[in-house]
Amino acid sequence: MKAITVDQLGQMCAKMSAQGNGKKMILISSDDECNEYHELWSGFTDTKDAQKYIDYYQLPRGVDLKDYVILT
Repeated sequence: MKAITVDQLGQMCAKMSAQGNGKKMILISSDDECNEYHELWSGFTDTKDAQKYIDYYQLPRGVDLKDYVILT
């Protein structure tokens, strides 16, 4: 699976809104196999701040935080 970009997510959100789902809350998977879900709580976090509390062992192999934002 390939990660999606902020622009792609924006397009997906616009499509959901156009279909009348704009007022619905969001659930996201807790893992890559979709075994469990939780609510999306606070939105985007710039990874500049996240580097203070995220250790690299918590990230998927090969991920460089400077190439990402975090959706929480």
